[in-house]
Amino acid sequence: MSIVFDELSLLDNAIDSLKHGLAHIIDYEEKRDISDIKQGIMNLVNAIDLFILEKVRQKDEKLIYENEKHDKYGIGYRQTIKAEKAYRLIKGEVDQITEEEFKAYDILKILRNSATHSTFSYGKDREHNIIFLMHYIARFLENELEMDLQDLIEEDVFKFYHKKIRDLDYGEVLQERMYAAIESEISLLNFSSVKDGGTPVVAEWNCHECEREGISLDEDLAPYGHCAYCGHEHRIGTCDVCGIQFDVDWEGQEYEDGLSLCEYHSDINNFD
Repeated sequence: MSIVFDELSLLDNAIDSLKHGLAHIIDYEEKRDISDIKQGIMNLVNAIDLFILEKVRQKDEKLIYENEKHDKYGIGYRQTIKAEKAYRLIKGEVDQITEEEFKAYDILKILRNSATHSTFSYGKDREHNIIFLMHYIARFLENELEMDLQDLIEEDVFKFYHKKIRDLDYGEVLQERMYAAIESEISLLNFSSVKDGGTPVVAEWNCHECEREGISLDEDLAPYGHCAYCGHEHRIGTCDVCGIQFDVDWEGQEYEDGLSLCEYHSDINNFD
């Protein structure tokens, strides 16, 4: 006799996670139980990951699976690709998925990981993460899946949802979350580099375009000399005397014979 499974389609599974996540967020607003905000985050991030997979499935169902293996263990599961990979598959084809949004998606991974793999804490300073997540889900549903959020959830839940996101422009919160993701990436790369005896992954001076400390010295962060935040390119020299790095367009000197000198040693060279 064959086993009959109850089943949720990929899209239904995403909507179910969305509903459960919102229920926990609402409960948190009323009770301030940290368990609710944790569950809310986990469910909402799971929802957007599944919505991304659904977008790929609509393009070609075969693309959502990691390999050709079917339900190996007979439990109704077949391994799908990670959401980051799915996101990359659709990113180049959809105008609304900007580089800023793609980068800001990193903060959602950090949110989920902190809720499932680490010490979890939540405070007022992290509320923008939830607002970004809710904005992001609504935008993705409307623009990528051509679905109306209001049709998927109860009227009172939709009113809560709208009230939560209406006072913050999506573009503004998107930029904030993108910056937060980059800051986190810089911090992690710095820790790893310095721990292993290396050097910091960003220059010690600020970008002259956006005035943030994000000029990349590590290709894992951004192309060498480019600002990880705004992409502005800087010419970076390394002093042949002391080894210090400097911004060629603002200080120091690169000579025709290939000699590079920082501002201090350039002044000495000119004096001589």
